[in-house]
Amino acid sequence: MIKHLIMKIQGLHLMNSSYKNILIALIIFLNTNLMAVDTAENFYQTNCKACHTIGGGSLIGPDLMNVEARKDREWLINWIDDPAAILASGDEYANKIFEESNKVPMIKSSGITKEIAAELLDYIAKISADGGEKEVVWEAPKFTTEDISTGRSYFTGTLKFENGAPPCVSCHTVNSIPGLGGGRLGVNLTDVYSRLGESRGLSVWLKAPPTATMVPIFSKHALNEQEITSLMAFFKNEVEVQSRPQFASVANFFLYGILGTVVFFSIFGAIWANRFKAVRRPMVKGSK
Repeated sequence: MIKHLIMKIQGLHLMNSSYKNILIALIIFLNTNLMAVDTAENFYQTNCKACHTIGGGSLIGPDLMNVEARKDREWLINWIDDPAAILASGDEYANKIFEESNKVPMIKSSGITKEIAAELLDYIAKISADGGEKEVVWEAPKFTTEDISTGRSYFTGTLKFENGAPPCVSCHTVNSIPGLGGGRLGVNLTDVYSRLGESRGLSVWLKAPPTATMVPIFSKHALNEQEITSLMAFFKNEVEVQSRPQFASVANFFLYGILGTVVFFSIFGAIWANRFKAVRRPMVKGSK
């Protein structure tokens, strides 16, 4: 479209060539900036929105509204480009963010460059100047026992995701899965509900998981709303189960311990008694 417009301008015989060049340069400049904003917006929606808002409050990570008022632009570009390196350097502000985010580290986004980081900051500044993102009133969903059961089925893979995403258990596990069940490639997700900001943070995260391994998969096999709700219910229940006093488990532990002790001493006593008879009896008989 831009190329066609430039050709049209070049074909205008009544316009001075200098004016033509100025107009063409202006069109190219405006188009380049619009493309940069569009690229930054798409990048933000894909890689940043799962953990951040612009004016909507903190999720997993901090609210990015007027972020350049809190930290200088050069530091922010380096942080967006390689957060792990800044955190590993012992940077005080980076560690502060890490602690405030429940020790969930910011992940280096796939395809990020310092140029894209600068465009992201320009996009954030633009949205901030407009008053932030459109406010969405968040209402925490009310989960049912059926939601919990369905979420567990999605997690373990007994119920397939509609768009073909792999089951969570391929890479992850939770404490309620006994023995060696569950994957070990990813982190244990028992506390993911509380760690990622409960329903609000987790729901956004599940819509577009931002990790390097999950982006290529879930960008093509996104979860639907019903699947997200069921998984949130399951993860919330996992946190609640872990926090309950485990009286039954403790009682069983002591009961099995007592029974085991009784069995051990019974066997030991029998062995010892037989040993005594085996040694003393021949000696008694020999003395007669």
